[in-house]
Amino acid sequence: MASKKKTEEENKGKHSLHNLYDECNSHLRSLDFYKQELKYLQKRLADIVKRNTDSEILAQAEQFQNQFIIAKDNLDTLNHTIKAQFKAIEKLIKQKPNHFDEKTISDSSKFSQNIHNAEKDFAAMKLRFNKFLAKYL
Repeated sequence: MASKKKTEEENKGKHSLHNLYDECNSHLRSLDFYKQELKYLQKRLADIVKRNTDSEILAQAEQFQNQFIIAKDNLDTLNHTIKAQFKAIEKLIKQKPNHFDEKTISDSSKFSQNIHNAEKDFAAMKLRFNKFLAKYL
């Protein structure tokens, strides 16, 4: 019976580390999507600036450009952090495939929340930008 409990704990740890590995992979793909989306939004912003010379429109365009710069920096920071987490999990899986690492799981939960917040912020920014586009295109 003790060996059955030990096997269940080992499987739980292995399962969790592999889930975290997949989750990190998913986060990296999401961040890549948002980076591509940001490039598209920047292109659309450049189109607006080319078509309009009104100072009010240009001021709003500059605000969006600043928001895009901040968003890119945030995405880059998250990407770097997630890649480091990804490599740490990969190393743990190779070294101790049956290990259950509470700190890694806790860190991953924080990263997931950060990704969720970034996605929410990005969606709100994109919505504001699309309203701006609709108004001036």
